[in-house]
Amino acid sequence: ARITRQMSSDSVSSINSLSSACSMTSQQSAATDGDAGKGKKKKKGWLRSSFSKAFAKKKNRNGSMSDCEMDMGSLRSNASAPNSPLLQVHMPNGPSFIKGSHSSGAIYEAEDVSTVLDLRKQLRDKDMKLTDTRLEALSSAHQLEQLRETMTKMKNEMSALKADNDRLQRMMVGSRGLNSSQSSLIVHSRTNSDSLERSISVQEQPSLEMLLSESQDREGKRVTMTVYLGSKPSPLRLGTDVLKPAEVLIGSLSVSGKTKWDILDNIVRKILKEYVLRVDPVTNLGLSAESVYSYHISEIMRTKEAELPELLPIGYLVGETMQIGICLKGTKQNSVDSLAFETLIPKSIVQRYVSLLLEHRRIILCGPSGTGKTYLAQKLAEHLVLRSGKELTAGSVATFNVDHKSAKELRQYLANIADQCENSSAGELPSVIILDNLHHVGSLGEVFNGFLSVKYQKCPYIIGTMNQATCSTTNLQLHHNFRWVLCANHMEPVKGFLGRFLRRKLVEAEVRTGIRNNDLNKIIDWIPKVWLHINKFLETHSSSDVTIGPRLFLTCPMDITASQIWFIDLWNYSIIPYMLEAVREGLQVYGRRAPWEDPTDWIMETYPWTVSKEEDSQLLRIRQEDVGYDTPGIITSTPQPKAKSAEATTENGDQLVSDV
Repeated sequence: ARITRQMSSDSVSSINSLSSACSMTSQQSAATDGDAGKGKKKKKGWLRSSFSKAFAKKKNRNGSMSDCEMDMGSLRSNASAPNSPLLQVHMPNGPSFIKGSHSSGAIYEAEDVSTVLDLRKQLRDKDMKLTDTRLEALSSAHQLEQLRETMTKMKNEMSALKADNDRLQRMMVGSRGLNSSQSSLIVHSRTNSDSLERSISVQEQPSLEMLLSESQDREGKRVTMTVYLGSKPSPLRLGTDVLKPAEVLIGSLSVSGKTKWDILDNIVRKILKEYVLRVDPVTNLGLSAESVYSYHISEIMRTKEAELPELLPIGYLVGETMQIGICLKGTKQNSVDSLAFETLIPKSIVQRYVSLLLEHRRIILCGPSGTGKTYLAQKLAEHLVLRSGKELTAGSVATFNVDHKSAKELRQYLANIADQCENSSAGELPSVIILDNLHHVGSLGEVFNGFLSVKYQKCPYIIGTMNQATCSTTNLQLHHNFRWVLCANHMEPVKGFLGRFLRRKLVEAEVRTGIRNNDLNKIIDWIPKVWLHINKFLETHSSSDVTIGPRLFLTCPMDITASQIWFIDLWNYSIIPYMLEAVREGLQVYGRRAPWEDPTDWIMETYPWTVSKEEDSQLLRIRQEDVGYDTPGIITSTPQPKAKSAEATTENGDQLVSDV
């Protein structure tokens, strides 16, 4: 016989339940089957031995029994044992068998399965979490790569924008037109130099801060900028080292070790452009940044075509060399830019004067006293000499002042010049002859009689000056041989000259001190208005022949207190006496043509200085009885034709007087 065991036979710990079940069964069997006798003892012994072998095998397999070891001797089983629900024993003589218990093995199997399932579930959860973590890491790496690519693109774009900005700054100097009503952003980044940084929303109207100092670079050196004067500007006057050239201070800037030559080129041209805009807000004198031919630092001359010096600009600003000198285009470049800057006359008007001289070789400047006719004649003469390729020497320009010469001496001088021209000895003659104050000559026709027949090309240039009062009395022959240029107070270039001259002085003073004074600026703007008001008063009560030129006001000091003292003295001791005399003569010639208004009233209404009641009486006044206005009112009289013609003159610029 053989015992078949179930799958739960590996378990040992559940024998207690089996023994208790078997004990109960054997007690019941003993009560009912007591008569079985000896025949059953064999089966009992066989069953007991089978159990012993089975459990002995179990012990050897697992190494130990369960917590409650079973006592095989206490089991009193018999043939009724098959009814036990715990064991089923296969009988050799029949089909019956004993079934083993499921409780011990199934319990442990259930626990193992549930544990495995839990572990698998935990493993799946951890795998899911690990997968999520890996996905997040991959996503973060991808985002990081995108960020790096974006940063690289931004860096490239910034480099391109910076390069475009630098290029636009260089192009802006020559291409962008000035407009006082439009503000432009000039993005002056500190790419190559801190000296390029300025306000930056630099408005198109002139900024004094830029004129005073191009930047506030503490590490740089403050360098002043000047413009050399003359039709042939040069750092050296007359080729000598002794004489310092005439120059005008226009601004200052800061040059540091970061300032490169191309940046300095732009700054120099920008400062000149802003300067001419402030001096002449209407026409800019016809000049621009392109008017700059070169600038000089020590012995270095910087032009557009020149190669870069070995050192940066800061390397040449050593010792006492703290100045940059600008040379404008002049006679070498066949230009009048430098002449226009020096004379403060717009370029178009200066070009017209030069063209008249080159074509006709003889002109007469006609206008009231004090309008700058003699000064203009001298500058035109210097320009003609240099334009012809000659050096400006003492004998190249001859000035004949008619005030100190008689008409006979002038006639002899001109006759001598004519003889030398006919004898082809023009090399010994001056290139230009200036005849100043020709109105003192009684008969110009007799003076120029022998001179007018000389050929133009062999004769020196002739520039004459004459007061406006005698312009219409010259004979007809002079009008055919001379070109007449009218220099009147009510027309350019005289009309705006005073304002341009005073603003030049103001900028120079502000650059020297580094301070802008708005009160002084108001005074400088007020002086030209006073001049126009005085001339309007003189024209009203006399004629344009007695108007005064701007020369009286050119000496205005660039100081608030000093300028007030200067104006009071000028008004009381120069202007008032002149107006009294002019109005008296006007009343005798023209009569009373307008109601009387004291010109001092307007002066006090617009007075730019702060004045107390005690100081109010410092300015002299003109009373009606002082000039012959005994009673108020208007007494009309027929004005002289001369006054009409003077008032009817056009204001479109300088014109040639062609009518007698």
